[in-house]
Amino acid sequence: MNIALNGLFLSEKNTGGGRYLLDLINGISPENCKDNYFTLISPKLLKKNIINNPFIKKIDCGLQTNIRPTRLIWENFFLASLVKKHGIDLLHASGFTLPLNLKCKTVITIFDMTFFSMPQVHQKRKVAYFSKMIPLAINKADKIIAISNQTKNDIVSTLKVQEDKIEVIYIGVNDKFKPVNDKVIIENTLDKYHLPKKYILFVGTIEPRKNLINLIHAFNKLKTAGIKHKLVIAGKLGWNYKAVFAAISQLAVNNDIIFTDYILDKDMPLIYNGASVFVYPSLYEGFGIPVIEAMACGIPVITSNVSSLPEVAGKAAILVDPNNADEIASSIAKVINNPTLAQKMSLDGIKRAELFSNKNMVNKTIEIYKTVLNS
Repeated sequence: MNIALNGLFLSEKNTGGGRYLLDLINGISPENCKDNYFTLISPKLLKKNIINNPFIKKIDCGLQTNIRPTRLIWENFFLASLVKKHGIDLLHASGFTLPLNLKCKTVITIFDMTFFSMPQVHQKRKVAYFSKMIPLAINKADKIIAISNQTKNDIVSTLKVQEDKIEVIYIGVNDKFKPVNDKVIIENTLDKYHLPKKYILFVGTIEPRKNLINLIHAFNKLKTAGIKHKLVIAGKLGWNYKAVFAAISQLAVNNDIIFTDYILDKDMPLIYNGASVFVYPSLYEGFGIPVIEAMACGIPVITSNVSSLPEVAGKAAILVDPNNADEIASSIAKVINNPTLAQKMSLDGIKRAELFSNKNMVNKTIEIYKTVLNS
């Protein structure tokens, strides 16, 4: 059978949905290809060879790199035409929406339902688009993949979808995220990004949903209490990022907070490994992959007690109220000042991360393809 994946979200600097798709594509093995052919359909050829799987055929629609079609046009005109032209039997749309005029079978991945439950953390134009397109896509799809039970429950309660149409498949953590014992390699990477030896780490896009303003207030309390660590924020600028910088200026902690911008994929495990503690106080996550990446690297994790984060972190992290800066600060101090606790959390986190393997994610996803194609 011919199975295609929508490559719209892939770039040279992948986050979130792009990294999920990249790990899925690169995880497809010869065993998966015995009865199936896999194709990545993209608006343009990627400048770098980020797809290192020889079993994946790559098709681009011939657009110039300086032309970027809207998502609506890409999916319902270009992608739909290429699916028909190449005789695709199943399309996996790995990011909320899919072409509405397809004749083939379809599978869709839904990461979260925040466009409905928390519209205030998104741009208005995105809320307007996705709040209309997600219900249409979910209705058309033959099967829905939810990345957590939280997301599945939100889909059911928000759109009244039958539960048996939804399959929960946890995101896998890439094998490159692991403890690194070579201190020289870690120090060289920290030097590359001008990072200090002691730091508190956050990884994610700088946008309202990630709750960075409360993290900054918590960090300010730690500085007042005499903690010498810096705060490192690793991620790209998102929408409404200026509010974060305004909070930093107001609290006068500019010299103690470092923004790295995007970190190269090969360096990210080392940035985790160099941290004293990883803090992820997000207001809502469909999964929260940085939590598991940090755990896989053996770094103590503090994260929110809301949405999917308790489901993913289990008992291996300290869970906090994301709206309580005092609680965030005291939890960070507890880990930094207690090496025995930090060591226990490190070991617990490594064990927890083992439950989220890329191989398992890929195999379960391909089983969904087979179920849909045989239905």
